[in-house]
Amino acid sequence: MQRINPAVPQSSLQEALKEVERIHSPELLAANEIFHRLLTEGVKVSYQKDGQDRGNLVWLIDFAKPDNNEFVVANQFTVIDLSPHGGNDQNKRPDLVLFVNGLPLVVIELKNPADENATIKAAYKQVDTYKHTIPSLFTTNAILVISDGLEAKADRCRQVSADS
Repeated sequence: MQRINPAVPQSSLQEALKEVERIHSPELLAANEIFHRLLTEGVKVSYQKDGQDRGNLVWLIDFAKPDNNEFVVANQFTVIDLSPHGGNDQNKRPDLVLFVNGLPLVVIELKNPADENATIKAAYKQVDTYKHTIPSLFTTNAILVISDGLEAKADRCRQVSADS
């Protein structure tokens, strides 16, 4: 965040990060919409500079210069949801999670094409299970991808379905 927002004091960057971490709602879609607004419009912060109150936006992603961002793909990333709306400290391992600047923006569930029971519907059901047991992963989720190895579906947020 400091590389993307060099003019913003460290304390304000921490304030912005806390605002993202505080997003909690019993409704996943509502929490995701709050995060999406912060991601696309910036996180508003205020601070003192030269004795005056200043306001600024903290950007979570550098959309203008993508090379300023850090991209990581994690295979079998373990998530333990400790949030108030989580699944009782259960852990799950989505197949792939794509992170941008430490934010899990893409969740991918893949089924083995050699398994005759591996259907696009099974991938969808697995993601649905994740939504109930590790909902905190989906607060920052921008894209979901499901695949049975032959067919793949992607959609924004949690709207992907086996039938669409």
